Amino acid sequence: TPRGLRTLSTVWAAHLSDECRRRFYKNWYKSKKKAFTKYAKKYTESKKEIDVELARIKKYCQVVRVIAHTQVSKLNLRQKKAHIMEIQVNGGTPA
Repeated sequence: TPRGLRTLSTVWAAHLSDECRRRFYKNWYKSKKKAFTKYAKKYTESKKEIDVELARIKKYCQVVRVIAHTQVSKLNLRQKKAHIMEIQVNGGTPA
């Protein structure tokens, strides 16, 4: 568009680690830890919906971006929340 990029769709991973899910909560120990549990069910029940979304991304998108997180538990730090960053993935074939 003339005003910049727009989001076509979002596809999350089948499993998000607790470090990453901690980042989406203000208070982890009081929460019920239900973030992304409903989305994870899509992978077990209907894989076809996710394949359709990926096919749309392959067909229509020129820019594909990945949201990645660090593995803070591998370091011996006090912090338990992961750092989250956005990485642009372009070039080659989108397979």
